[in-house]
This record gives sequence, structure tokens and C-alpha cells, in this order.
Amino acid sequence: MMKKFYGIIAALSTVVAALVASSACILFAYQPEEPKSLRD
Repeated sequence: MMKKFYGIIAALSTVVAALVASSACILFAYQPEEPKSLRD
């Protein structure tokens, strides 16, 4: 019973983390400047 509970908690946490990460990228549209050492 506890394994099932922990599995549900892990799945929900993963979904929430994915939503927060993707919304942060979309809402703030943060594009850091590329370092000169990485440019071709």
C-alpha cells in the first residue's frame, strides 16, 4: 500500500516539476547571451 502511495506522489511531483520548468521558460523567455568561447 505504501509503495503505491509513494509511486503516486513521485508521479505527481514529476508532473508538477515539468509544468513549472516549462512555464518558467515560456513566461520569462530568458535567453542568456552565449559566451564568446562557445561561438564558432
